[in-house]
Parts: sequence; C-alpha cells; structure tokens
Amino acid sequence: MTAVAHDGRDGDTGDGNGNGKSKGKDLDPQPTTIGGRLRLFFTLVDSRFEDFDRRSWKKILYRDFSAGLVVALTAIPMAMGFAMAMGLRPEQGIIAGALACAVGRTFGGSKYQVYGPTAAFIPLIAALMSKYGEDSGGTFAAAHGMMVLVSIIAGVILMLCGVFGLGKIVTKVPASIIVGFTVGIAVAIALTNATDALGLAAHGSLRARLHHVGTHLAEINWYSFALAALTFVLTRVLLRISIFIPAPLIALGVCTALTSTVLDGHGVTLVRDRFGTIPNDFFVFTPPVVPDLTPQVVLDCVYYVSAIVFVSGVESLLCSSMADRLANNRGTPFNPDKEFWGQGIVQIVTPLVNGFPCTGALARTATSIKAGAITPFAGYFKFVLKLGLAYFLASHLERVPLACIAGILLWVATNMVKKEEVVEVIKHAGGFHVALMVYTAVMVPATDFLTAVLSSLFLYAVFGRFFKKTDQPDLFATPKRDPNVRAILQRDKAEARRPAHFESDPAEHRKWLGQIRERPFVASSAYVHPAATIIGRVVVGDRAHIAAETSIRADEGSPFHIGPNTNIQDGAVLHALKDKHVLVAGERWAIFVGKDVSIAHDALVHGPCYIGDRTFVGFKAVVHDAVVGAHCFVGIGAVVVGVEIPDDRYVPHGRIVDTPEAVAALPMVDDSHRHFNEDVVEVNRGLAVAYHAHDREHAGGNGRAHPFEGVARAEDTPPVWDIRWARCSYKERF
Repeated sequence: MTAVAHDGRDGDTGDGNGNGKSKGKDLDPQPTTIGGRLRLFFTLVDSRFEDFDRRSWKKILYRDFSAGLVVALTAIPMAMGFAMAMGLRPEQGIIAGALACAVGRTFGGSKYQVYGPTAAFIPLIAALMSKYGEDSGGTFAAAHGMMVLVSIIAGVILMLCGVFGLGKIVTKVPASIIVGFTVGIAVAIALTNATDALGLAAHGSLRARLHHVGTHLAEINWYSFALAALTFVLTRVLLRISIFIPAPLIALGVCTALTSTVLDGHGVTLVRDRFGTIPNDFFVFTPPVVPDLTPQVVLDCVYYVSAIVFVSGVESLLCSSMADRLANNRGTPFNPDKEFWGQGIVQIVTPLVNGFPCTGALARTATSIKAGAITPFAGYFKFVLKLGLAYFLASHLERVPLACIAGILLWVATNMVKKEEVVEVIKHAGGFHVALMVYTAVMVPATDFLTAVLSSLFLYAVFGRFFKKTDQPDLFATPKRDPNVRAILQRDKAEARRPAHFESDPAEHRKWLGQIRERPFVASSAYVHPAATIIGRVVVGDRAHIAAETSIRADEGSPFHIGPNTNIQDGAVLHALKDKHVLVAGERWAIFVGKDVSIAHDALVHGPCYIGDRTFVGFKAVVHDAVVGAHCFVGIGAVVVGVEIPDDRYVPHGRIVDTPEAVAALPMVDDSHRHFNEDVVEVNRGLAVAYHAHDREHAGGNGRAHPFEGVARAEDTPPVWDIRWARCSYKERF
C-alpha cells in the first residue's frame, strides 16, 4: 500500500531513490484542485519516474530498452494494419504509433502505458474516411483534414476533462456496456477484414464489404486465405511460447517470403498494389480542413468528437488500471486526470503530423511490462526504435501481402475479447446487464459505434434502476484475490528446506547495510534516552522526547520522520517494511509522525505509516500500513491495519479497524481526548528539558552533554531539512 498524505510544507524533495530531485514546491500526485492539477500537468518529471534509481540506472535503462525494442518490433505490422483498416496509408500508422507513444509518455498519467493505434478506433476512423473521402466523391486529403479537425476538438475536450477532475467519470460506465462494446468492435474488425483475408477487393462500409463477399464467392483467392490463416496461427502460437518473440513481424516476414517465391504470380494482393511505395519521410504536416458548415457536417463533427472522447477515455483508463495491476505497482498509481490531459495532447499533436487519433494500447502495454519495462523511458525507446526500424524496412514493408495484415488484425480481434470478463458479467451482473452486453455487442457492428453506446447508456439510465443492484465486475480496479487463498508461493520457496550453509547472503543486504550505517539526525532540543535505540535515517524534530527502551529501526524500511514536540514512550517500537512509503508533500517516508504526537508505552507503529499532528496512539496499540489523520485518538490495545482514518476520529480501546466500513463507523473525538494528548505532550516536553538538565549536571562540563552517541547534532550540522542524506544522492545513500 502506498498511502498519500500532505502537510502543506514546501522545500527541496527527493524521489526516494537517491535522485535528490529538487522540485521547488511539493507536488501532490493526486491533486483535488484545478490549480494543483495544472501544476501537476506541467510537471514532466513527476512520480511516474519514481522507480528510476540512479544507483542501478544502467540496469533500468537496459530493461526499458529491451521492452521498447520488443514492442517496436511487434507494433510495426500492427500499426500498418490498423491504418489500412481505417482507410489510411500504412506509413501513417507507423508515425502515429511512434509519436503518440512519445507524447503520451511525456504528458500522460501512467508509468507503464504504451500509446498507439488501437482496434477500437478502426470502425470510427474508417467510417469518417469513407464518408468524406474517395468512396463518397471527396478526396483523401479532405477526409484526413476533417479527421484532424475533429481529433483536435476532442483533444481540447479531453484536456478540459482532466483540468476539471473528470478523469474518473468513465468508471461510472457499467462493465456490461464496456464488455459488449469490446465484443462488438472485435466482430466489426473481423468482418471488415474478411475481404482482404479472402483476396477480394472491396471498400466502403461493413455492409458493403459483406455484400461484396456474398456476391463474389467464386472469386475467393484461396492462397490469400491460406496466408491469412498462417499469419493468425503463427502469431498466436509464437506469442504463447514467449512474449519476447515479435510474432507479428515474424509472420509478416514468412508470408512476404512465400509471396515473393512459391506464391509469386498467384494473384495475392500486396501493400504496394493498393498504396504504392511506402515513403520513409514520415513527418509531414497535415493541417485540419474545415468543410462547409452545413447542418450535416456539424452533426458529424459532434458525432466523431464524442466518439473519440469516449474511446480515448475508456481505453486509456482501462489500459492504465490494467498496467498498474500487471506491473504490481507499489508506488504512485496512475492519475486519471493527468491521463485525460495527456490523451488530449496526443489527439491534438499526432494527427497534425500525418497521423490519426491514438490511445493506450492494451496488448502493447502488457507486452512492454512483461518484457521488463520499469519507467516511462521504455516508451521513448519504442518511439526511436520504431521509426528507425521502419525507416530502413520501408522498401520491404510495401511487399507485404494484404492477407497477412488481415491475419494480424483477425488475431487482434480475437485477442480483444476476454472470456473472463464475459463470464463475470453473465454469472454476477444479472439478466438485465447480460441483455445490455448482448445488445451493445450486436448494435456496434449492426449500426455504428456511437449509436450503439449512447443507446446502451440510455437503456441503462432508464431501466437500470428497476433491476436489483448486482456485483458488476470493476474493470478499472485491482482484482480481488481469492479469499480462500492466504498466499501464493512459487516453487523457488522450497529452497528454504536446504541447509542454511548452502544459502548465499540475501541480495539486499548491502542496501540495508548502507541504511544501518546512516546516522540519525536529532535536533539539539530533542532528548533521546541512552537506553533507547535509533538506527538509520531518522529525523527527530525539536523538543521531541524518545524514552528508554524504545526501538526506532530504519534499517529495512527507511527513512523515518518524528515531528516536533512528539513523544515516543518506553517500550514503543517503530519499524517499516522495505520499499513501501507514504508520500508526504512530495517526500517519501517509511514512517511519518507529525508534530505534538504521543505514542504511548509498548505501542507498535509499523510502516508504511502516517500519523497526523496532535494524535494519540495508546498503550499496546498497533498501527500498521495505515494513515491516521490529525487530532485522532487511538485507544489502548486498538489495532489499525491497512486503512486511512480521517482527522478527528476516535478508535475505542481494543477496537480492530481494518476495513473501510470499520473506519466509517468510528466516532468523533471529544474535548477530553484532545486535552489528554495536550497534557501528555506538555509533560514530555518538560521531561525532555529535565533530562537535558540532568545530563549536563552529571557531565560536569567534560565531554559530550547529550548521552546518545552516534547521532548527528544540530550544533555541528546544518538545519534538519538540509542534512546531506535528505537532499543528496551519493552511491551509498537513498
């Protein structure tokens, strides 16, 4: 769990990985105000890069480069196929996929998401290009210019949605409609590409293509069909073996070789037969074209803008949430508002450079994560490698058979439909939502994209209230683990049965050794009893009192912060899990204890934890993996685990609080609780002064007045927030 809390303090911050980035004012990764969002949106190096550790930067960049290469090799033929299915040229898919990834990784809100052409846009863009292009008596340039226009408008709307915090509105769409929409898109893609798979020359709408197939069955080119089937099977089989195999590119190469040799002269249509040569000067400025503003054109603009906004929102948030789950993201989760902001910029920039609307690509994102991607640099590597490879392969790509592209798109269509999601809706969502899913799936290919979605939303809004509320699968959240499974252990855990002398040292012992060697920083007015234990990177604020027999160990999880006037009483223990933090005003802390806090005798605070200002943690209480707000009172023997408690809450003695429902049931604190903590804080401030005076009396002016050896003191080091390990990134530091 990564909890987020804020104390409003400004200053230089580090990223928690030794990078010591100075961000000026502290940055909230999930802001709730328009000003805070804009500030985050214009910060290009933010928490998405928190996993970049300068101590192991070579390893991280190598993994990101490898992931970028695998995705680039996979994406080139897919991008060509998407573009051609949309009625565009193949090189437009290459530039759109590459540029969208670079722009999206720069301005988006996800660490891992790979941006590019997606199947959901195929029916939408194909319909626009057909209506305003050569199929309807227009020109290709005019149709593309119209597409650029509506994409820019959609981009502006998406950016505004991000600014006004509407990023989570997409999560209100029921799963039945989303799953039905996905199934419908998959069916539309498969049927649309049936003509190329069968070697038939057909254009126009889906109905026109199907009619052409039905009336020209005798003209089917079975060699083309065989190539499409070979591509489909080869792609599917190779990816089952390993995601590191660029299966679409290998299938493309095999089919191109067959067409150039044994199938030469058998009427197999190639890319160059339909599109001519593929140029390698990809960057071409393509401005928007504003047609005559007739009522029909205005309606079309509204239609296509709304469709692009909807597809971008649904696809990007689905992909971002899936990426966090797949990568087991333990840091800052994706920000839906910044994701909308980044999507808007993608929809504005990409079409202007000979591209088309793009969004988060589920399959390529999963491939990137499984190939080892750690930071957004993987997206930049994909951008460079995809353009570089396409530049040198352009003359070969034009010899690819169209049936091979159709086979890749058929694989994409079958891969879009997740059996688990369909079964989840059928089993748990109820009859109404099953019918809604089927209705949406049928309407998407039968009518058009937006008509299907809007009519489904209308039916849900009107009739959904009359049906019993059911457990809809949440496609935007982390899936729950089987409650009957306590833990999932891999086979390598069996190595624990071997004798200990066969075991090597733990891999992270050097990291922990470096943290143990760090000196705590204790303010000169604070008092640490000589019988207390403080290890590692611990900041102890002014007038704090650390009593005898306390144990504050920042050896595994680190660093710790103990605020001014805070007291930690006899027998209390502060410890934290490795690599887990709370983010406080942009700074990462394993444990953050605010000011005027009392942690009473024998209490346990186990990070990651945040304890707010003026909070009391009672005798033998336990706080683990939790956020406790300001002015709270945690009673004797209470247990707080894995939750976030708001300000001014009272946890009764012995109460266990480990669910949101338990948090919601907590009463408010009263004046007696506040006064009790105030008294405890004041007494311990006095004790700190008294102990200091006692030590000076016994020191007799000789030696060190403070009995706690081995800590940094305010009289011989800079102020607390300037201590070197808090702002620098030497090799052995955090």
